[in-house]
Amino acid sequence: MVVEVFQRYYSRRVSKMSNKLSQALKDKVLEMPEYRQGVNKVKVLLKDGKAYNNVFVAWGCEIIKIDSSFVIPFDADDIVDIENDI
Repeated sequence: MVVEVFQRYYSRRVSKMSNKLSQALKDKVLEMPEYRQGVNKVKVLLKDGKAYNNVFVAWGCEIIKIDSSFVIPFDADDIVDIENDI
């Protein structure tokens, strides 16, 4: 029961977060060399000072996974800087 409640809460919380990069960050990613066709591997820095490596961005605009996880633990709107992580 507790697990089900947590999963419902977590999935709602995650679904409200954005995984789309702002236009300024998108422009920056599109200037970077691709890791694979259509995919960039980047490092992001968040407003709260946290940094994430191995962030995969598809077509320069959408965060699709971090390392091997498809759960994105932050909102793309909280990203203050992005750099190449190849």
